[in-house]
Amino acid sequence: MSEEFGPMPFTAPSPFAEPPEFERLRAREGPVRVRTAAGQAGWLVTRYPDVRALCADRRIGRAHPDPACAPRLWPARLFDPPGDVHGEMADHRRLRALLLPAYGRRRVAAERARAQAVLDEILSKLVARDSTADLYAELALPYAMRAVFGFVGVPEQEWELCRWRSHWLRAPGRMAEQPGGVRAAMSRMVERERGRAGEDAITRLAALGTEAATDVLCGHVGLVEYETVAARIGYGLLYLLADQAQRRRLVGDPGLVPSTVEEIMRVAVPGGSWIPRYATAGIDLGAARIRAGDLVVLSMQAANRDGRWFRDPGAFLIDRVPNPHLGFGHGKFYCLGAHLTRLLLHQVLTTVLARLPALRLAVPAEEVECDRSSVTGGVRALPVSW
Repeated sequence: MSEEFGPMPFTAPSPFAEPPEFERLRAREGPVRVRTAAGQAGWLVTRYPDVRALCADRRIGRAHPDPACAPRLWPARLFDPPGDVHGEMADHRRLRALLLPAYGRRRVAAERARAQAVLDEILSKLVARDSTADLYAELALPYAMRAVFGFVGVPEQEWELCRWRSHWLRAPGRMAEQPGGVRAAMSRMVERERGRAGEDAITRLAALGTEAATDVLCGHVGLVEYETVAARIGYGLLYLLADQAQRRRLVGDPGLVPSTVEEIMRVAVPGGSWIPRYATAGIDLGAARIRAGDLVVLSMQAANRDGRWFRDPGAFLIDRVPNPHLGFGHGKFYCLGAHLTRLLLHQVLTTVLARLPALRLAVPAEEVECDRSSVTGGVRALPVSW
């Protein structure tokens, strides 16, 4: 048995730094054995080429042959594995083919004006009310929720239910049970969309039939994902406000916004982006001998700071090009919402910095508290003034 590290997830000393264990672990060949927050054993993958390779490996998936006994990364429902190991990839390919047009570049571009209107409305109310705010709670969260839910096709009367369910899935432990009305509400939502002309994800799912579409909505939280997008917005703004030289440079050269978005996806990693997967067959990688059923945790945060692939990996550089980060994953599970996330970050950077030229942190950067109670992570608050 190889040496075991942990327990993990490891804790970063600040929002701007990775956990100190990562540099030491990346120096080791291949994945390492770890003890998880749930008290179980798994493999942690920290090196960029290893994470990239396993993301695309057909022997890695979300499913486990015995879900009730599967080793867990975190005691949260979000990480409960499905059980159909053999049919998982076929189902994944069919669902992805159905939904890909709903998340494609053309559809995202068509939603640009609506998302901008949402952001403008939120920002205008903030500016009219006061000269201080918590940009995470009062801008990042509501903007991400309204933009994502509207884009996916969730009717406004169901937003609160979807918001609650998203939080419920990510909360540690099993303290609160999901209300029985969730599945019924999802079914009603699908029924309303059946036969309606549209290109959004809910409308496309409705073509599967009510039961099948409801199964997908209840089992795939990523379809209405907004909390991770909000966390990226909060972290990205924190990085820029903590580095006024880079902020001024970005304001003076809006052409740097796309590369800034990519750098936020690389280095501003709320929650560490711990991605739990399971091996469906034996895998030999470096010194690791991974067995079928083993937990394999892919650390995007560690991979994106691998100094063999990124110059000055701990620095936040808004002009970093090329930037082959793994912030959206890689391979078969590459994030469907990548184009939408890029758009929302782009709009926040251009709009907020233009409308609030005197924007600054209201507390020292080192006093901004990270959220360690949710698997999504992020900042608990982003107090600012202008």
